[in-house]
Amino acid sequence: MIVRTFDGLQALTPPARTWSSSSSSSVALYGRSEEYAEIYKTQPNVRICVDFLARNYALIPLQVFRRVSDTDRVRLADHDLARWLDNPNPATSEYRLKESLMGDLGVYFRAFLLKVRYVAGDGRNRIGLVRLPPEQMRVEPQGKLLPESFVWTVGGREREFPLSEIVYFNGYNPCNALDGLSPMETLRGILAEEAAAGEYRENFWRRGARVPGVVTRPKENKRYSPDQLQSWREQWRAAYGGANGEDTVLLQDGETFQQTSSSAKDSEFMAGGKLRREVCAAVYGIPQPLVGILEHATFSNIREQDKHLYKHCLGSWFEMTTQEFKRQLLVECEDQRAVYLEFNLDAQLAGTPEERANSIRVSTGRPWRTGNEARALENLPRVDDPDMDRVAPQQGGPSDATANPDATPPDTTTRRPPADDTTADAIAPVLHAARVRQQARLQKVPAGGRASAFFADSDRWNRELIDDLAPIVGAVEAARLAVDANAATFMALVERDAA
Repeated sequence: MIVRTFDGLQALTPPARTWSSSSSSSVALYGRSEEYAEIYKTQPNVRICVDFLARNYALIPLQVFRRVSDTDRVRLADHDLARWLDNPNPATSEYRLKESLMGDLGVYFRAFLLKVRYVAGDGRNRIGLVRLPPEQMRVEPQGKLLPESFVWTVGGREREFPLSEIVYFNGYNPCNALDGLSPMETLRGILAEEAAAGEYRENFWRRGARVPGVVTRPKENKRYSPDQLQSWREQWRAAYGGANGEDTVLLQDGETFQQTSSSAKDSEFMAGGKLRREVCAAVYGIPQPLVGILEHATFSNIREQDKHLYKHCLGSWFEMTTQEFKRQLLVECEDQRAVYLEFNLDAQLAGTPEERANSIRVSTGRPWRTGNEARALENLPRVDDPDMDRVAPQQGGPSDATANPDATPPDTTTRRPPADDTTADAIAPVLHAARVRQQARLQKVPAGGRASAFFADSDRWNRELIDDLAPIVGAVEAARLAVDANAATFMALVERDAA
C-alpha cells in the first residue's frame, strides 16, 4: 500500500502553449494534447458545449446503494465509496470533482484521478481523489492494448504510478487503445474556420471598420506624373489612414472607389457562426436549443429536449463513469457485496410540484400525504390531532382499521361519525351543494386547465366543506370527508382534462 498526504503533491505549471488557425489547418493536432486546452480557452463554441455538459453532469447527485432483492434496495450514505466521492480532498468538493472529470472527457476524451491514501481521524484507511491534468499524463507502454503504468510529466520531471494508484477514464480511439481521441481532432477544421473569421473581424474593426478597395480613374484622363501620384498617395493616407475612420472621402474628377472584399452579408458571417456552433453541439450530442440556437425552439420541444439531455446525451457518460468508479474504486472498499452506484435523476426530471403530485396520486391510487405534511408545505403550523398525522384512507376503500388490524384504534372522543341513515341523508345534500359551487366556478376556466385550477383552490374547497359538515359530524370527521370528497373531484377533473 502506498500512503501519501495531500501536502506531498506539487502543482507545477508547464510552459504555456498557443494555438492558431494557421497551425491547425496545416499541422495535425493529433497527440498534441496541450493544444486542446488552448482551443477550449479560445474557441467560444467549444467552451459553451464542454461547460454545458460539465455543469449538468456535476449537478446530478451520485449515490451508493445496496441491492437487497430485485425489487428492493437501500441507500448507503455512510459507505466508504460515498464518503470518498463526497469529500475527494480538502480543496475539492464533489461537484468540482465531477465537473472537472466531465470537462476533461469533453476536451481530451480521457481523465485521470490520483488516489491519495491516508489514515483518517477515526483510524480507518481512506482514499482521497485529486485530478491530474490529462495533458501532463502518459499511458505506458505506448502502442499496446492494455496499460501497465501511468507517467506524470511536469516541469521536465517524470513520476510513474502503477495502475492501482490512478482512476483512469478513457474514450474510444480507433488508432490507439490507450488514449481517447479528443473531439478537438474532429472539429479542428471547422474551428480553424472560426478562428480565421474572428481574426478577419478583429482586423476589420482595427482598421476603423473600413473595407479594402481601389480608386480608379477613367482611361481618357491624363495620367499622373510621378510627383502628382506621390502627392495624391500622401494626401490620401494622411486623411483616411490610421484611426481617421470618420473622415469623408473626396475623390478627384472622374475617380471612383470600388470595394475589393466581400461584405459581412455576402461572407455569411452570422450563418457560418451558427453552423459552427451547430456542428460542435452535434459532436457532443447536445440538443441545439440548450446551447442558444433557438430558431425552432418551442416550450414543448424544449421540455422534451431536457429529457433527451439526461437520457441520450448524458446517459452514456453516467454509465461509463459509474462503471469505472465501480471497477477502480469500489474494489478498494471493504464492503462490496451487492453495492453499486447510480446518478439520481429524479431531482432534475421530477417536473413541477403539481405534476409530481398528480403522478404519485395516479401511481398509488390514494392520498399519500398527511394533513400536517400538507400544512408544512404551505408554512402553516401543525394541528395537534392524531388524524392529521395519518394518511387519509383510499376514497371508497378500506379504512385504517380494516387495512391494518394491528394499528392503534383512532381516537373517536371528538368525532361524531355517521351513525344512521338520517346522518348520511344530511351529508349528501351538503356534498351536492359543494359540487355545484365548484362546477359554477370551474365553468369560467378553459377546458383542459380545470384540474389545475381546482388544485390551486383546494384549501378553499376543503375549508368551505369542513364548515358545512362540522355541525353534522364534528370537525375531525368533517375534515376527513372534505379531503376525500375533494380528492375524488380532483381525480375526475384530471381524467376529463386528459381526455
